[in-house]
Amino acid sequence: MDTDKKLRELEGMRENNWQRIIFVLRKHHDLWAQKNISPEFGPLKMSYMPVICNINLEGSSAVDIARDSMIIKQAMSRTIKELEEKGMITSTTDASDKRSERLNLTESGKKLVLDANLKLVELVKEYEKLVGRKNLDTAVSVINTIIKYHESLNDADKLENK
Repeated sequence: MDTDKKLRELEGMRENNWQRIIFVLRKHHDLWAQKNISPEFGPLKMSYMPVICNINLEGSSAVDIARDSMIIKQAMSRTIKELEEKGMITSTTDASDKRSERLNLTESGKKLVLDANLKLVELVKEYEKLVGRKNLDTAVSVINTIIKYHESLNDADKLENK
């Protein structure tokens, strides 16, 4: 009975449930991206975006991309293979470390990343119209502070597990 009571209280706070807010926003963002980012490239999996958008113009290692996009090695390998098959990226042996690969954007990959970023700039302008510049800046600042907090927790966990 006590559990039911606590759950009812939490149900009443649904609109303020952080987990729900983040999940729903992410889903809406993914739906927006599928409709608006590079339809000329055909259907692209949303799992491609964190990978391809974290490749620097000078090229990036798979390890750096995995860290920056927070993707596990197995999913990363599959995504890299699929992006290569689609002609969005190429991989070469790293000149400074023959054991690792360097991933580079192809011209098609660069166009996709540019298109995605330009469309996101337009979406942010829509957000600004919706909530105002000050509120948008505050929201971004607060979310970045929360992200840094979680990164510090993850860094502390890594130190403890060594």
